Amino acid sequence: MGLCPPPVNIESGFFYFKCPQSSEDVQSFRDRLRAYKYASFKAPLQPGHVLVVTSYMRSYHDPPSSGTRELPPLIQKGTGHAMTMPQLLLETPIRVGEELWSQVWKGTMTSGDLPDVPSAPVVIKLFQESHFRNIWPTINDFWGDLERALWVPGARLAANEAWAFDRMRALHGRGVPWSYGFCKCVLPNGEWTFGHVMELVNGPTLDMKTADELGLDDTGIFNLADSLFLTIYEMHECGIIHKDIKEDNVIILFDPSNQHCDAVLLDFAMCTTLGPPSRMKMMIQMEIKHIGGLLNKLGVKERGVPWLQFRLQSNHPYVEVLASLDRLNWLRPLPEYLPRNAVW
Repeated sequence: MGLCPPPVNIESGFFYFKCPQSSEDVQSFRDRLRAYKYASFKAPLQPGHVLVVTSYMRSYHDPPSSGTRELPPLIQKGTGHAMTMPQLLLETPIRVGEELWSQVWKGTMTSGDLPDVPSAPVVIKLFQESHFRNIWPTINDFWGDLERALWVPGARLAANEAWAFDRMRALHGRGVPWSYGFCKCVLPNGEWTFGHVMELVNGPTLDMKTADELGLDDTGIFNLADSLFLTIYEMHECGIIHKDIKEDNVIILFDPSNQHCDAVLLDFAMCTTLGPPSRMKMMIQMEIKHIGGLLNKLGVKERGVPWLQFRLQSNHPYVEVLASLDRLNWLRPLPEYLPRNAVW
């Protein structure tokens, strides 16, 4: 898989995973995954309560004030002390099925520590290993240590995302969802799994709508591109490379009355550190190439030319990121094309 994971130890602590040490250990691990998978076929995950065994719920001692979306009451009231054992209720599936790194549900969370605060609408992301793309690992997949293992456990994915959200606290409620924290759950099939509880951000992902379907005019396209690239720039400033930027990992929040458009990034389970300066430039260019592809699929490639040309001459903080995009020749010059009603 080629992950270069963040410095989060999953051999001890909350995100613990015991790496199989022998062929017998691997066989036992495979048998367990197969049993969980068979149990899921007989009794698939349905709406209802999830048994939370332990929790690592986030405590905002100093919640960021830069969020453009309202600070959820459960986080606001819980600031200064960690919530102990949340109650999670699965309600509607968002993305579920086989060969996925996570099962994602809409649901609600209630805190026993804060009985006066109403339940919060949340997204519950479960790193269910029996539904991963490869549930038949061999001893070779666990060669060496967990940092270099070819088979990636749910603990590693959850730890990656926890590390990233800790580094990106200034982006919570703006470029990424508010994070309530992480927990370890037992599912109805008996499987133990890690879960991430996040703010429910209501908006389509980039794979659901084109610019025309959203009603984006030239101003809206400029605003969307600005928001997306500024969030990417700030993520890189936090020392993070996403590594999995694609259409269904970007939510669009759009106000048709003024063409205001915000991009919210999701799914940091595959992320890694930006790394030393020697490879930083290459990592950023690879990521920017994917972002160019996103805007292309949104149907704004040619309409985005004047935006890129304008921003390359500005003093915006992400001008170097845009220069990387320009060097990759993502946008070919189009003569005499200028937006008629773009607002700056």
